[in-house]
Amino acid sequence: MPKRHCTSRAEWRLQAGKLAEPLSEHYRLDCDYGTPVITCWEDGGSEPIYACETHAKQLGRSRACSSDVRVIDAQSNHSDNPIKIEDRTQIQEIADTTPNGSASSQAAPAFVETKTVAEVADPCVRPPARDLTFGDSAKAMVDEAIWNMATGNYREYKTALQQGKSTTEAAQAAGGQLAVVHRKICDYTLKLAAALSESRVIINIEEAIDKPLEQAMLEIISNRAMSDLEKDAAIQQLGALQECAKHGLQGDITPLRANQILLAIGDRLNWGGTSDVSKEIKAVYRALYGSLKTSILTAVPEAQNLHDRLTNLYAAKSDLEIC
Repeated sequence: MPKRHCTSRAEWRLQAGKLAEPLSEHYRLDCDYGTPVITCWEDGGSEPIYACETHAKQLGRSRACSSDVRVIDAQSNHSDNPIKIEDRTQIQEIADTTPNGSASSQAAPAFVETKTVAEVADPCVRPPARDLTFGDSAKAMVDEAIWNMATGNYREYKTALQQGKSTTEAAQAAGGQLAVVHRKICDYTLKLAAALSESRVIINIEEAIDKPLEQAMLEIISNRAMSDLEKDAAIQQLGALQECAKHGLQGDITPLRANQILLAIGDRLNWGGTSDVSKEIKAVYRALYGSLKTSILTAVPEAQNLHDRLTNLYAAKSDLEIC
């Protein structure tokens, strides 16, 4: 095991049998170099590790003799840095090395590889990059110390749901990260509700809900790239969103009620994952979500940590349930 712990920020995610993934700047993870995780990696472990630029190269070479490490093309915010493009290409080539030490000359399509492995282990399909407005699933894994756990048996989860069990019961049957994430969502939901219930601050509906929607409507009306039919359709969707968000409300609302609306918005957008909402309307949801979040945390600032952890867990739940 390396003797000195690296204090640099992790820039790469390495895992046997999966792509060498460049991490977004949003992921403030520490490099694993110098921790016990590295010992498992060098001994042939399959759990992912997170490494800085320098140690990603070194650790990739330590697994170069393994045929189960491969690379599939991945999008990265780092690619716009011309100084580091060559170095990052080298990291991907190291992770894609075959047993005879030469780089693989033929990359198979990602969906073909996923299908082949799924028949054996039924792993989850890697979710697309999500909107971090609605939570950071990677941060949830780190904050809740479950990043190195098995994801859980998603097939058991689906079977339990088909048998009429609740999502919580189904998650417990699945085990692994699924079970922990569902349990912690329940815990943080209760804690956050308790914190918000104690507040006597009232949130103004016009500021928190109406104002961002009115601003969105003005932007649609002034958008020259949209036809009149497209504008009418978008405005109708805004009206439906406003009606849904304000359903049953009379006057101003409590932070707890505002949080319930916020959670409903997150569910509608699948917490920043894949959803059937159009790109233009997603921006409106994002603005409304942000407005409600600001109002809630202004009213109850001590709820910030609970709110962030719960939001990140919902994002992690969404990722784990994409299979």
